[in-house]
Amino acid sequence: MDPATTAPTLGNRLRARRRELGLTIASVAKASGLTVGFISQIERDISRPSLVSLYAVARALDTSVDRFLSEAPPRQHQMVSHSTKRAKFSLGATEPFYEFLEPGFPDAALNAVITHVPPGFSSEIMRHEGEDFVYLISGTMLYVVDGVEYPLEAGGTLHFSSSLPHMSRNPGKDVAIELWVGTMKVFSEYADPAQISSSLPGTQPIKTREN
Repeated sequence: MDPATTAPTLGNRLRARRRELGLTIASVAKASGLTVGFISQIERDISRPSLVSLYAVARALDTSVDRFLSEAPPRQHQMVSHSTKRAKFSLGATEPFYEFLEPGFPDAALNAVITHVPPGFSSEIMRHEGEDFVYLISGTMLYVVDGVEYPLEAGGTLHFSSSLPHMSRNPGKDVAIELWVGTMKVFSEYADPAQISSSLPGTQPIKTREN
């Protein structure tokens, strides 16, 4: 039998961690800033969290995002990154995939990710500490911050306090590519090999292509 078909799913692992800590779905929802319904859907593998929401849930579960990824991005603190050599991964086959832009030095205040958002994808409503800055590289996106809609086209930017409730959606027919820069540390300073899920279905490393 293929181990990938029997390994715990993302939802199963999150549920197991929550129960290990003796937490309720309501307490995890409150700590993560997400809704009870959404946490329940993640645990039942009905919905996939965005990377930022997975971070919020992992923090509420007193662990790191690495625990739920098939391959943790490297943390070598290189000042320069090249598109063919960046760590790329997704949280599901049809969900956005991410390019990890590694902080250039330890204890950096800024963190960045390039997100490829498929047409029709809509994130959950979230809020967290710090600030978010988004530069839309290509495509169209609709951002909603504190109830106000901000449609962006390629070249547009958005900067806001991420303590405000916010979400995003790709209303177009093409993949949208956005650069996210924020003060929230989605990944811990150093990868912890003991926390990496090597056979977690639905979290996929994406091999880079050489030119």
